[in-house]
Amino acid sequence: MIRVVKTVLCIVCLMLTACATSQIELSDGFEQSVKAYNRLLRWHEMESAGITYIDPEIRDEYLKQAETLKKRGLSVTDYRILSSRYLPEKKAGDVMTEFDYYILPSNRVKTISYRQDWIFLENSKSWKLKSGLPVFE
Repeated sequence: MIRVVKTVLCIVCLMLTACATSQIELSDGFEQSVKAYNRLLRWHEMESAGITYIDPEIRDEYLKQAETLKKRGLSVTDYRILSSRYLPEKKAGDVMTEFDYYILPSNRVKTISYRQDWIFLENSKSWKLKSGLPVFE
């Protein structure tokens, strides 16, 4: 009888550990995706960022907007992640960033706030951005 109880307790502990590991992996994946996406924008790789991190439902619109910004001469000079919140119960997250940028021929650097809504897609096992690019003026 004691052996059965020990076995059951061991199985329960393993199940709880597996759940905790899954949440940690999701949280780490979220943070890595957020950093990588924003870094790509900073280094003028909007198309790569779109293909990799944008939700397929809005990807075409995003890529058109990115192409327009590229033709206008947008240059992102810096970014800051102001806040990042992972919502485990929804498998989602929201991020607030700021971007410093200029659009040629102007050399005046402007700052824009950019709210990002992220979701975890089970079918692709990856984090995707549900919000498009901000309006760079």
